[in-house]
Amino acid sequence: MKKNNLSIHARIRSTFWITGIVFCGATSAGYAGDVAYGYGYNATYSDNIARTPSRERSDWIHSLIAGVGYRENTTDIVAQVLAQAEYRTYQNNSFSDETIFNLNSSLLWVISPQRFTWSVVDTFRQSQTNPTLADTPANRSNVNVFSTGPDFYLRFSPVNTLAFGGRVANVYTGDANADNNRFSGTTSWLYQSSSISTYSLNYQLTDVRYSNSTLNNNFTRQDVFLRAQFQPTLSRYVLDVGSTQLNRERGKDLTGSLTRFSWTRQSTPEATFGASVSQEFSDTGTDILAASAISSSPMAASAAGAGSPTTTAGSGGTSDSGSVSVIAPDVLTSDVYYAKRGSVFYARRGSRTGVRFEAYRNDLDYETFPLDRRESGARFQFDYYYSSAITAGFFTEYTQTKYLNPPNYPRKDNDQDTGVRVDFRANRTISLGVEGRHTLRNSTIAAADFTENRVLFSIAYSTGPIFTP
Repeated sequence: MKKNNLSIHARIRSTFWITGIVFCGATSAGYAGDVAYGYGYNATYSDNIARTPSRERSDWIHSLIAGVGYRENTTDIVAQVLAQAEYRTYQNNSFSDETIFNLNSSLLWVISPQRFTWSVVDTFRQSQTNPTLADTPANRSNVNVFSTGPDFYLRFSPVNTLAFGGRVANVYTGDANADNNRFSGTTSWLYQSSSISTYSLNYQLTDVRYSNSTLNNNFTRQDVFLRAQFQPTLSRYVLDVGSTQLNRERGKDLTGSLTRFSWTRQSTPEATFGASVSQEFSDTGTDILAASAISSSPMAASAAGAGSPTTTAGSGGTSDSGSVSVIAPDVLTSDVYYAKRGSVFYARRGSRTGVRFEAYRNDLDYETFPLDRRESGARFQFDYYYSSAITAGFFTEYTQTKYLNPPNYPRKDNDQDTGVRVDFRANRTISLGVEGRHTLRNSTIAAADFTENRVLFSIAYSTGPIFTP
């Protein structure tokens, strides 16, 4: 089997849940959801396809893309599915041909209003296996995270609610050899003191069991925290304060504080800004689930670091909609780590221009692996809507990574990615695009330096804005 191809098991499971979510959403509400599909072709030229400091090789990447999007928001079903498959072939055989799958899906089924709900979350993507190496197909592995389970609500009065949640989850990491199953339960007491404020006391227990328990260390995690959520007009604040205890099968047990705060504000109909900070123990599966969870359940909200029982927000980063969300980890590992994170963002879209800015800082302290590092970065994007058919954009992103322990220490990587893109919508369904991009890594390790220039040409067909290849 090729390195980047989906395993048969994961492919069947992902296809099953995509079909199931779309079918449940469509049939339960009389096809109340929106569906869009599309396909496209990309041709990408790179002057340094392997991202090496010398003896650069150029190559063309030809990509065929197909996918579907589904969205529904009714009293019974809140669901979204974005699924895409891409077949890449390298003209000069720099890398083996590969098929890349991407899936972001979630379902909240309200079986009994304010009493019983069921949630499903499934995410498939690729992540790096070694953060010190350049991001190439040889340094990436598939990861799929699936979670499902019920939530029950016992309302003792209009302001007091006892909530119970349970989840069964599976984390598939491909070549990273960190596959695991996890079983979680949550108990929450919620007190709604006013129409804009809710307080809750939360306890969550998670048991993580790795498929290869010889190479990986099984553990049980217990979180206890207080949550305060305020949602006045145009703003939203969420604060969690508590502690985490990790009991590992081998090695010493771990105890640490759990603190999360997020704030978003809709300053005008066109502009949104916000900030978030957090410090807590985490792992790859927890972070990906938190970034993927779009659910009204206490369990999903607890995993994502905010919200509950009506919405979910996160502990770092920003989503496309402008709300604070969790940044999904881009490095696969079975180790647990203590993460300190902070981020700010601003997004505005007017009739002629659009602006988006975000900055972040992450300090990651791993318990076993020598991957401790400090990451800081910022991204700026400016779009100009020349007409209803033509959009021009400029983007630049800068990231600095400092490694804090041997064998990588002392090492500092500065990465910069800058480019321009022009999109032309020929008609309602067909669009064309061209993009130029310059990528640079400047490292204290000379062998890690590289410069790459890319030019991309694309043509896409889409039946609606929900999905664009």
